Order: sequence, then structure tokens, then C-alpha cells
Amino acid sequence: EAQQRGNLAITTDGSQTHNAITIKGGTMGAKVTLSNVNIETTSNAADSVSGSVELVIAGTNTNTLRSGPKHAGVEKADDNGTLTISGFGTLNAYGGESGAGIGGAWHKNASNIVIEGGTIEANGGNWGAGIGGGHGAAGQNITIRDGNVTAKPGGEAAGIGGGCRGD
Repeated sequence: EAQQRGNLAITTDGSQTHNAITIKGGTMGAKVTLSNVNIETTSNAADSVSGSVELVIAGTNTNTLRSGPKHAGVEKADDNGTLTISGFGTLNAYGGESGAGIGGAWHKNASNIVIEGGTIEANGGNWGAGIGGGHGAAGQNITIRDGNVTAKPGGEAAGIGGGCRGD
């Protein structure tokens, strides 16, 4: 478990790992750059963020984040912080069953998500939004300013917004 203040870059050779990333931005914020990261977990979130976090998707690399059941691919805490995704690379985020691709876990709302660039493909697990809430949860205050964004929901959920039976 690495703990660091300030800007952090995570660069790999693209090989798959089962090690998850947890980013706690707090009120001061954190900036983390991902380059060629490939995470697949079976029981938790591949990347979980809380507080204010800027996730920079580097260069021409592809980053893949695939989470286990009841978790979002990039899981944002239901707090007042803002998750900002920027950069020029590619991010493929896959929620596990009931989780959003980017946003909330099972029965967890997600708000304050901003996408400012990159090629983003957010795939909700069954009943999870592509970008927004997990199953039974809302997704709100989601802004896309730039980039090439594809949001694919799981069954009966929104592409961008709430999960199945979410507001």
C-alpha cells in the first residue's frame, strides 16, 4: 500500500493485476495519472475514489479497470468531492454486477463527476448505469466537457444517470 501526498503517477507494462487502487483526495484534492494500468478484481473496486480527485488518463495508453460484484469500475464515494477525468488516453471501466462503470456501487448514489477529455468507455454491470448510480441508486451532477465518451448501462439502467430503480 503506497501512501503519497501531491501528484502521483501509476505506470505499468499493461499486464493484468488484481491489486486495487484507493485514492483519498479529501478537501485538498489529489491528482493521479494512470498509464497502461490493467486491473481486474473479483471482490472489490478496481479504483475507488473519495473527496476531490483528478484522474488523468495518460497519452496514447489504454487503461482497463474491471471491478467485482456490487462495485463500480471507477467507484466514487457518495460525498461532496468531485471526480474529474482528463487526459488524452483511453479508459475502459467495467462495473461488476449492480455497479456503475464510473460512479456508484450497489445502492450507492454518485454525483459530481466531470469528464474533460480522453476516450472513455464506461460499462455498467447488470443494473448499473454506464456513468452514474449503481443498482437502486441515483446519478446526478454529471458533466461531459470534452472527449469521446461511451456509456453502456447494464439492464434497465441509464447510460448516464441512475441505476435500475435509481432516481
